[in-house]
Parts: sequence; structure tokens; C-alpha cells
Amino acid sequence: MADRVQLLTSTHRGGITTSSVVYASLAGVAISGPLLGMMGFCFLASATLLVVTSPLLIIFSPLIFLAGVVVTFSLAGFAVAVVTAVAGLSAIGWTMKSLSRGGDWAGGGVSEDPVKGVAGQGRDWAGYLQTKVGQHDSRVNRG
Repeated sequence: MADRVQLLTSTHRGGITTSSVVYASLAGVAISGPLLGMMGFCFLASATLLVVTSPLLIIFSPLIFLAGVVVTFSLAGFAVAVVTAVAGLSAIGWTMKSLSRGGDWAGGGVSEDPVKGVAGQGRDWAGYLQTKVGQHDSRVNRG
């Protein structure tokens, strides 16, 4: 204990003096006092608002819930619209790219008649489907 008193009262170079401790304490109180006061005021204001608005929240909660449901469904609808638009644009881009470069299903691109190429590919696809359905018909119990 005597060492601490001697440390506080010593005035050697770079040491802590009693007056510097007092000034630092006063500065800490001057800074933290208003901060603590504002914290208490904000807490009191928040608690008062909670007490005042709690009955209103209980009364209007069905409306607030239904409004939230409507907003959620509308956002889901917008998401579906965006996904559909992206799928449509990619399908159009894929079709145009296939027609201009001569993709497999378009019958060789713009140099040939694209309608005939698509019709021929449609026939090939129908034949493929008939083959697949024919393979599965033998397994179906028709009794």
C-alpha cells in the first residue's frame, strides 16, 4: 500500500502524479456521465414506447400478419416472374443461336429451310418417344 502512495505522489519523469489521476478521473466522469444519462433516457423512452404500443400491436396483429402474408406472396410472384423471364430469354437465345449456327435440331441452320429441319427433328423425336414407350409397354400388367 505504501508503494502505491509513493507511486502516486512521486513526480519523477514519466510517472503518474496525483493531479494527473484527479484530472483523468474528472475527464472520465465528464465524458461518461452524459453518455450514461443519454443511455438511461433512451432506455426509458424505449420502454415507454413499448408499453404504449403493445396494446395496439395486439389489436392490429391480425392485420399486420395478413399484410405480411400478402407481401410475401407478392415477392414470391415476382421471383417466379423473374425465373420465367430468364428461362424464356435463354430459350429464345438458344433458338436463335442454334438457327444461326446450324445446330443439330434445326436441320443445319439458316442455309437450309429451318421449318423443314424442325419438322424432321420433330419426327425423329416422336420416333424416339415411341421406341421408349414401346419398351415400357411390355412391363405393364394389362390383366
